[in-house]
Amino acid sequence: MNGDAQLHARVLRAAAGAAEDTPGVAFLRSGLGALVRGTVRRTGGQVAGVRAERGPGPGDWRIRVHLAVRRGHRALDVTREVRTRVAAAAGQALREPGGAAPSVAVTVTVTDIT
Repeated sequence: MNGDAQLHARVLRAAAGAAEDTPGVAFLRSGLGALVRGTVRRTGGQVAGVRAERGPGPGDWRIRVHLAVRRGHRALDVTREVRTRVAAAAGQALREPGGAAPSVAVTVTVTDIT
């Protein structure tokens, strides 16, 4: 795995871990497109329910999280907390000593309430 692929995998793992550890998150779930294509897996640089890509500028990243919310939790509150935690975790994974803080944009989609 080259350096870019390792960085991408590190960002995915950090984002997925932060999202899964958020109270009210039942589980991460891939979007419909991934399910149709059959690309749902947690190996080969992909994590079910999380997609990450570099943004248009240097140091910019875009992360998309698809998840199910547990009953009894407000979806709005859960998505806000997930967005905050994922941005912080991905930023930490991307931070280089002495480097500028990366810009991380996070989009959260609730696919189910269980």
